[in-house]
Amino acid sequence: MAAMIGRHTDVGMVNEDTSGKGLIKVLGKPLTGNKLCVPNQIQLHRRGGLLRTLLRKLGVISESPRSRNCILDYLALPNLKLVAIIRDGNDSISSMVARGETRFKKAVRRWGEAVEIVFELQRRFNDRVLIVSFEELLRHPERTMGRLCEFLEIQFQEQMLDGYKYNRYYPGAGLDKEKAHRYKKDRGDFHLEWLMPATYEKYQRLVADLEQGRVEA
Repeated sequence: MAAMIGRHTDVGMVNEDTSGKGLIKVLGKPLTGNKLCVPNQIQLHRRGGLLRTLLRKLGVISESPRSRNCILDYLALPNLKLVAIIRDGNDSISSMVARGETRFKKAVRRWGEAVEIVFELQRRFNDRVLIVSFEELLRHPERTMGRLCEFLEIQFQEQMLDGYKYNRYYPGAGLDKEKAHRYKKDRGDFHLEWLMPATYEKYQRLVADLEQGRVEA
């Protein structure tokens, strides 16, 4: 999605800039954006730092965000908007374990923390946050990106749909619709409704809100 946004002629995207300086180094663009992963790169309150990095390496704490700024720091900037993408927990956890070589327990925790943060952002900053469904992006990319452009107050451009061609980290021949709810085909249900019932319920509420918004639109 970050690559698709970056294809817009009015947007300058930086990838995983944990210093926060990238936003002011992009020149000649009305809008700048920074793609960061929640919670390992950025969190709602906590900031990254040398001490927390050291404590994480020593095993004193399980994880520390690498960004020097937290999400609330970004929200202190005028006119800043957040775009958050959520994905089914079974697929997200499987991807982290397989592609990111993350341990299962850590992957479950990361997905859970991400859901909690997105849920809190929607509750507190609803007018400044757009939540996008990973599955909806794959199945209806034009409709999803059109809604995103409306949120960012820019005109939709057709070339945004070929952003996957310019993703240096995960290049592909197209948007793979088979990645949507893949766990149902692979029988990889981790039963998150039992592992973390409160968080799972919040994810279901986020999805329901997206479904309701699409029906109303």
